[in-house]
Amino acid sequence: MKTQNLVLLSVTEHGTPSGNYDGSSSSFSGDRVKAVGYYKSSAISQSIRFISNDFVGSVKIEATLDSDPQADTNWFDAYTFPGDSTVDGSSAITTDYSITLQGNFTWIRATVENFAGGTIGPITITY
Repeated sequence: MKTQNLVLLSVTEHGTPSGNYDGSSSSFSGDRVKAVGYYKSSAISQSIRFISNDFVGSVKIEATLDSDPQADTNWFDAYTFPGDSTVDGSSAITTDYSITLQGNFTWIRATVENFAGGTIGPITITY
């Protein structure tokens, strides 16, 4: 299989409607994308890249093992950005940060919470 580079969340500016963000809500989810476990049952490694500019809030990377998740209860938290325990999401963050996420996930998505300012994204997954 060739390398996949997929967008979990496109560039989203606070106050400007884009994708699943209506421009006023503080929480929303990006579209789900197929994770490495969807194609390769023995593969568990995927890279997540977060780009932000004065972003205030947090992003949860949610995953599932289901083949076709239909309800929010099918998802679980796999990682929270910013991941540093000294940063709680209430301060503006500008970064280009990558992690390696281990797990045999079939689908993955980004969910933004407490979005209060700045720009988030793109958030991408590569495997």
